[in-house]
Amino acid sequence: MKSKKIIEVTAAIIRKGNRFLCAQRKDCSEQGGKWEFPGGKIEPNESPEQCLERELFEEFAIQSTCGKFLCENTHDYGDKIIKLKAYFVNHTEGDFQLLAHQQIQWLDIDKMQKLDWAEADLPIVDKLTSHYK
Repeated sequence: MKSKKIIEVTAAIIRKGNRFLCAQRKDCSEQGGKWEFPGGKIEPNESPEQCLERELFEEFAIQSTCGKFLCENTHDYGDKIIKLKAYFVNHTEGDFQLLAHQQIQWLDIDKMQKLDWAEADLPIVDKLTSHYK
């Protein structure tokens, strides 16, 4: 039996006041329509922090700086295993453009829990909820 591929990915927790950036995947993409914290696959020779800054530029055309590590979650999607590392990120420059998502929302913790999240992101929502309640 072939072992599943483990894919290391990052997630950005971007906060404005009491609200957090939530991004909805395009319907035509994998996990289409699900909500996530934006980020992406860590490339070879790239740190998680460098990955987040690159991905946020590619997905939203913004500049950012990666901050503190929040948590890590491993989720088995059946065909692959996602190892997701979440970091707080500061948005430093640029207006958000939807280059990879169908919509974004800035939501407070209570409203975030009502979204249909990608399963790998759910523990991050729970961690934020316990941290900010």
